[in-house]
Amino acid sequence: MAIIALANLKGGVGKSTLAVNISGALAPNVTLVDADPQGTAAAWAEEGQLPFDVMAAPLSDSAVTAWLDRVLAIETEHTVIDLPPMLGEATTAALAICDLAVVPVSPSGADIRATNGAIELIEKARTARKSDKPRALLVPSKVDRRTAAGAEIEAALHGYGEPVGPSIAQRIAHADAFTAGQWIGDFAKGSAGHSEIRALASVVKKIAER
Repeated sequence: MAIIALANLKGGVGKSTLAVNISGALAPNVTLVDADPQGTAAAWAEEGQLPFDVMAAPLSDSAVTAWLDRVLAIETEHTVIDLPPMLGEATTAALAICDLAVVPVSPSGADIRATNGAIELIEKARTARKSDKPRALLVPSKVDRRTAAGAEIEAALHGYGEPVGPSIAQRIAHADAFTAGQWIGDFAKGSAGHSEIRALASVVKKIAER
């Protein structure tokens, strides 16, 4: 069993989109835990067309122990957690149990700077656990290659000294898939967006299970 957390201290980086689509690529033996009070992943599942279970479990600092017990009781092969974009005891607790922290980063100066905080949290969790876990995977997200920032995002992320995953382009298909209540592999099977997610999920699975 592997626990994979989608973490970033800034919103708007495609975290929930990646959580849903990575889960879709890992289905059927996966549970997605929507720990973000915004509930994007849970809303995505309302149509009942996702090929995996979604547990709505908003995470707050006042109920960390009970939340951890619920997550650790999940029996599927993979658990994917969509964390809220904030710093707190709750996020720290999630990093204390996950095998892999996936950090989506969109190509803007503000988002790249916010990555510093996420990396610091991951390093603190490793120190507390006296382990190399959680492992980290930085993912270029919502990338537009026509912009200078989009063309340079991978080079910027490699500077953190952590593994960098396949990039995910900014695609309208992801927004349309949300509207349809489907993951990209069902909504647009064989599309470029589907291929990107499959490549990313393969890397995620390999690192999480190592």
